[in-house]
Amino acid sequence: MDVVCYVRKSSDDQNWERQLVNLKEIAEQRNWNVIRTFCESVSGTTHANSRKEFNSMIKYIEQKNIKIILISEISRLGRKVTDILTTIESIHEKSISLYIQQFNMLSFENGKENPSVKLLCQMMAIGAEMENTLRKDRQTEGIAVAKLQGKYQGRKEGAIANKKKYFIKYKNVLELLERSELSVRRIAVITGHSVNTIRKIKHLITN
Repeated sequence: MDVVCYVRKSSDDQNWERQLVNLKEIAEQRNWNVIRTFCESVSGTTHANSRKEFNSMIKYIEQKNIKIILISEISRLGRKVTDILTTIESIHEKSISLYIQQFNMLSFENGKENPSVKLLCQMMAIGAEMENTLRKDRQTEGIAVAKLQGKYQGRKEGAIANKKKYFIKYKNVLELLERSELSVRRIAVITGHSVNTIRKIKHLITN
């Protein structure tokens, strides 16, 4: 069976080669033939329908009658629950299925939608949002307590600037740490950065 791969990265310094290697390995295991890959560098907050390569892929698979799109994880489609579900629904309406490596399952089989995919998407997105909110609340509470004890002096201007530069350089890592529940090692694999780098960024987020 002929299939295509869709790979998205958020910034120019993020490596998408690992995504492709993993997807092609899976295709080989399932006797699928990857006839084309679509790669683009665009923010996950940009709706899929507004992405150049995504739209090119949809036109291509309709012309070639391709029935399966391979993606590494659901965040490749977007960062917002509503955007992700809308995109999946529009793909299913064309009787096309997504193979999502993260879940190891097809989203559409035998003319029917897999309800587990939507449920997993919702749960992961909601969980990530809740964790991010709790983290920010804990940080705010910690600062408030430190101020009351006279132990909070704020950050020096230079330190703030250096931290911002670091976050800009590793924007892709920052997004995964803040918007997903992936482990440090998993993020290191996805982004191509070392585990120590991921841990350092994680430490900077909470300090």
